[in-house]
Amino acid sequence: MLRILSILLLLGGGVAFAQQPAPVDPTEMHVEDPSVLPAGEGQEEVFYACTACHSTAIIRRSRFPREEWDRLMTWMTDTHGMNPLEGEERVLIVDYLARHYGPAQRTGPRNPFLN
Repeated sequence: MLRILSILLLLGGGVAFAQQPAPVDPTEMHVEDPSVLPAGEGQEEVFYACTACHSTAIIRRSRFPREEWDRLMTWMTDTHGMNPLEGEERVLIVDYLARHYGPAQRTGPRNPFLN
C-alpha cells in the first residue's frame, strides 16, 4: 500500500490529496487610500506617486531629512524606473515627506512594527 501511494505521489496523483488554498476574493483585500497619510498639501500627490510601486508602509516607517527624501526621488527614478518627479510636483512631494516623515516627526507612541 505504501509503495502504491508513493508511486501515485510521484506521478502527480498526490495533488488530489493536497489541500488547495482558498481563492482570494479581491473585494476582501485591504486597499489603501490617501487618508492613511497625514492630511495636508501634497497628501494625494505623495499617495498616488508612491503607491504606483509600493504601499504606504515603507513611507510611514521612514524618517528622513528633506535632502534624503529628495535624493531618494532620484534614486527611485534611476534604479527602479519611477517616472521622474520634476519642478513644482517634486518640491510638493519632497516637502510633504520631509514635513510629515522627517527625522524628528513622530506622532504618538513608537510602533515597533513600522520601524
